[in-house]
Amino acid sequence: MDATLHRYPPRALIGDYIRAAVGLAVGIGILSVTPPTWPILTIFGGITVLFLVFGYRTVQRHLTEVTLNETGVGSRSFFRKSIDWDRLNRIKLRFYGTRRQASGSGSGGFMELKLWDDGTTMAFDSALEGFEYLAWRATKAARDNGVSLDPASAGNLLQLGIDADSDQPPPGIQPGSPMEERF
Repeated sequence: MDATLHRYPPRALIGDYIRAAVGLAVGIGILSVTPPTWPILTIFGGITVLFLVFGYRTVQRHLTEVTLNETGVGSRSFFRKSIDWDRLNRIKLRFYGTRRQASGSGSGGFMELKLWDDGTTMAFDSALEGFEYLAWRATKAARDNGVSLDPASAGNLLQLGIDADSDQPPPGIQPGSPMEERF
């Protein structure tokens, strides 16, 4: 199979850019118009630094390119990381949302997939285009390597339509179709 390229779509990051800008504006605004006292510097300096880091992380996600191929997964933004599928030794898939979202009575929240080998950790959230395919491919590698999944990860994979215990085609490919033969 050829390599596939995946990115975080800009529409998924707009809210984070707005939050970072508003947080920075509030922090810098208060610091620029208020006499500097220790409580003001501590509180609003901390808020400014917090939203500056949040803005940096948002830009980093915006620039991230994730490449999947037969040998592994790679990520490039400000830094490069990669994990070979045959060296994958741990996988976790977690859902983050409110209790209402977790119980299925609300929408929203997101999933985070973490992958490990002996020296590298990579994390991807469900806003990434092709996230289900990445989760499927990582699950296949984990199964091939004899890596067991914790119950929460296995349950979250089932929510994505991925059975960690069976050899199934990638999400979106019907069994018996010509595309299935490629996998």
